[in-house]
Amino acid sequence: MYSKYMFWRRMPDEKNMLTALRHQVAQDASLHFYIFFNFETLQKFSDMTRQYGGALLWHWDFTDTPLGFLFRKPIIGLVEFDCSDPKSDPAGAFFHSLNTALGSRVMVSDDPTFPDKAKPLLTYDYSPATFIGTDEERPGPFYITDELMNIGVLLTYKVEIYDQPDDKEDYWIEFLCVNDSRDDLY
Repeated sequence: MYSKYMFWRRMPDEKNMLTALRHQVAQDASLHFYIFFNFETLQKFSDMTRQYGGALLWHWDFTDTPLGFLFRKPIIGLVEFDCSDPKSDPAGAFFHSLNTALGSRVMVSDDPTFPDKAKPLLTYDYSPATFIGTDEERPGPFYITDELMNIGVLLTYKVEIYDQPDDKEDYWIEFLCVNDSRDDLY
């Protein structure tokens, strides 16, 4: 079970939520800050991690899969940011371009095995048509936020731009989902 919060934020103030979240994660050594990205090339992951102080934990390249030619951004990956390092800038990495922010998802977890648990879920969510695995491994009805909460993620964050009212042309709609089953965190 999780709580979902949706709110509008002006684009010039885009980094506020992630900056505050980064500071919270830096206060607790057991918390880890991850961002799921998709890019056109692996070089873009390298450039982004070097510029914003992240570490690429894993990546998956769909270019050689049967339907890989359909993807505009065929390479996905999970990047971890050390929030206690002042050179780390996850908000900058997340918002370094409009297209990057719209395809990315922030996750905070205190489980050191989270990256391994999240890989098949994030890969399947990004491309169910190219899923490689047995029928037993294939998820049934699949809602990525539900699945991430079930493996112990503490919160997820993403942004979207859709159904904007006329007076909201320069706003993001932000989605923050917080795991309610983790009462020990409050």
